[in-house]
Amino acid sequence: MKKTTGIIAAISCASIILTGCGKVDASFSKDYVDSVLDASYKADFDQYISSSDSSEEEAQEMYDGTVSYYAESIAYYCDVDLEIVDQEIYDQYITFTEDLLKKAKYTISTAESGDDSCYVTISIKPIDIFTQMDTSIQTCIDEYNAVVDSTSEETLMNMSDEEYESFELQLENDYASSVLGELKACSENLTYKDNIDFTMQIIIDDEGRYSPNNEEDWNTIDDYVMGIY
Repeated sequence: MKKTTGIIAAISCASIILTGCGKVDASFSKDYVDSVLDASYKADFDQYISSSDSSEEEAQEMYDGTVSYYAESIAYYCDVDLEIVDQEIYDQYITFTEDLLKKAKYTISTAESGDDSCYVTISIKPIDIFTQMDTSIQTCIDEYNAVVDSTSEETLMNMSDEEYESFELQLENDYASSVLGELKACSENLTYKDNIDFTMQIIIDDEGRYSPNNEEDWNTIDDYVMGIY
């Protein structure tokens, strides 16, 4: 049951495609990328919906997927098990992640089009909360492990299954709450890493839709924004 810090493994971010025709247009490509990022990180759906055939429900689903990914990534790094903790604490992690993503910093710096594709460069200022959290995470881990170490094997052996499950749940809830308090404190004085420029190649597919030539680019942007690359 002892805690350690971990390394986050990236998962796929939802991607939605817009409709276009003819030559790959730089302005349209820029708006496409910008609208997906705003919808994904800041729940700003207006531009995304107005320039695509997606509904507000679909935009909300994309945003919720991004939030869930980041909440799980943050929890994984801090060794918080969101599958065990009470629903109230889980919801608090979701709310924290929504607030943190509002502080994401990115701009579309250039968009250069050609006949077959457009290259859109996103300038990203990665969030650096995990570096800020190194010391405070270890403090939370030490406190958790101290409780484990102070509980004798005999005491644990004498617990019923129900008592042990309750004991373990309380430990996880207390640890998750402590970590969340430190995360909130760090986010109030959030720092950022050095700027990173990332270029996506935008194409028009066989159905006339705008999309990245490499869908994995969304995952890369996710990692850059949160500073976990």
